Amino acid sequence: MLRFIRRLKQDRRGAAIVEFAILAPTLFAMIFGVVQVGIQMWCYNSLRSIAADAGRYTMVEYQKQNEITTDQIASKALAIAVNAPYEFDTNRLTYPDVQNPASDIAGMTKFTITMVYDPISVLDFIGVSAPTLTITRPIYVAS
Repeated sequence: MLRFIRRLKQDRRGAAIVEFAILAPTLFAMIFGVVQVGIQMWCYNSLRSIAADAGRYTMVEYQKQNEITTDQIASKALAIAVNAPYEFDTNRLTYPDVQNPASDIAGMTKFTITMVYDPISVLDFIGVSAPTLTITRPIYVAS
């Protein structure tokens, strides 16, 4: 029996696979974590761009003397979000909330657009869900 234990102790074959088996879960979790951060960043930047596009649409319509409603702004933001290049999943995107609070600048009409998106999580297999992203952007147009 002692001879068998000594022989196992000196035998190095298979050591690499054992080391890999020990380190692989950590390595893969780190790689998936980097992918998740990339997805989060892309979704955050996309939400900001969608809100900016909706703001641009609102400003152009007001310059053309078309006073659009908050529902029209929200519909346009949703249309931008679900079409190319963003193609957000409508099941994960909350309908944009557009408010018309009192303006803090004289002679301007203020709108605020709030968009909420729940991105996919590639870390669900280890019990980590992706945080929900929320963007709020003011839109000022001349009254």
